[in-house]
Order: sequence, then structure tokens, then C-alpha cells
Amino acid sequence: MTIERGAFILVAASLLVAGIYAAAIRGLADAHYTHARLVLSAAVQEKRPAAADELAAARASLRQALRFEPSNPLFVEQRARIDEMEALAMRGIVMPRGDPPARAGLLDSLRGWREAARMRPGSPYAWASIALIKLRLGELDAEFTGALERAARFGPWEPAVQIAIADAGLAAWRRLAPAAKELVIADLERALLRQEAEIRRVASAHDSIMLVCSGAALPPRVAALCVKI
Repeated sequence: MTIERGAFILVAASLLVAGIYAAAIRGLADAHYTHARLVLSAAVQEKRPAAADELAAARASLRQALRFEPSNPLFVEQRARIDEMEALAMRGIVMPRGDPPARAGLLDSLRGWREAARMRPGSPYAWASIALIKLRLGELDAEFTGALERAARFGPWEPAVQIAIADAGLAAWRRLAPAAKELVIADLERALLRQEAEIRRVASAHDSIMLVCSGAALPPRVAALCVKI
């Protein structure tokens, strides 16, 4: 065997071992991430706060996933989601300013979603989550409006994103600029095409829907919704 051939075989073997190792690491990371999602799936499907033991188990699995792949944006998103779920389990949907532990949990979640958005700036789910957390913190500022706009731009037909924009937009309606209100109305019009029952539920939870309905030149599906409210 020539020296060149021996060197080539050695390099190929090294690359094969490295590839196998990398694949194993990815597999372990994915397994822990999947376990974290499965642990929380019951609470998500039943639309209830996750129990303390569910959150603890999910966080432990995700911690392992991040140990293997700390720069995976999906894992960063899931950690931010768990931070948010823990904060909401503590107190409720909107955090009173005098509740430091719950607000601290939401701020941790917000930092995580910001990191995820930097990693995947085209993810509508990250931007929708930023908007919802800003709403819960009572911070209806430029970041809130920008997150709504990006969520609508990158995920106009994503069902969960549509609901998040509708919910956050109607909750903040009285403080939205005209351009942001137009964005929310356009989102409602799209969502009503396939999610009428869910949009009606969201709309009925916000008295601001009456302000929306008092506007002029509403698109047809929103106008029809206003007749039914």
C-alpha cells in the first residue's frame, strides 16, 4: 500500500468516525427535545396550565438537548416556551407589575424568544411569541408592534400565528397605531377563512372587537363576523 493511499484511508476513516459521532450527538439531542415536547403535549392539547412535575421533566430533558446542541434554535425556542409556561402557571395571563417572580419568568422567556428570533429571523412563531409576552408584560412598545408585523409577514397563513396576532392585536387595540390596526384586521380576514370558530372565540374575549366593527370599509369576512358578535 502506498503512503498516499494509506493517508487517504486514514482520513476517510477519521471522517467516518466523526460523522457517526456527530449523528449520534444529533440523535441524542433530538431524543431529549422530543421527550420535552411529549411531556408538555397533554397540557397543550387540553388547553390547561402544565403541572409542576410536567414542567420539571420537560426542562430536564431540554437541558440535556441544549447540552448537546446549544445553538439549535428549536431547542432555544422550547426553553423560552417552558419559561413562559412556568410564569403563566404561577399567576395567569397578564402579569401585575407587583409580582416579581412571575414577571422574572416572563422576562427570561422573552430573552429566549429574542435569541431564537436572532437565530431564525424568518420564524413567525418566534415573533408571535415575542408579541404575546410583551403584551403579558404590559409593554406595548415598538418591539411589540414590530413583532406583530414580522409575525404577519413571515407566517400570514400559519394557523397558530394567526390566532396569536388576533389575540394580541385585539387586546392592545386601543393603543395600536392605524397601520398596526390594519395589520390586525387583515390577519382576522385571513384567519376567518379556515378558523372562524376560533376567531369568534378570541374576538368574544375582547370588548375591543366592537371598536373594530365600528370602523368603515371592513373586509367581507370581518364584516360578517361583526354581524354575528
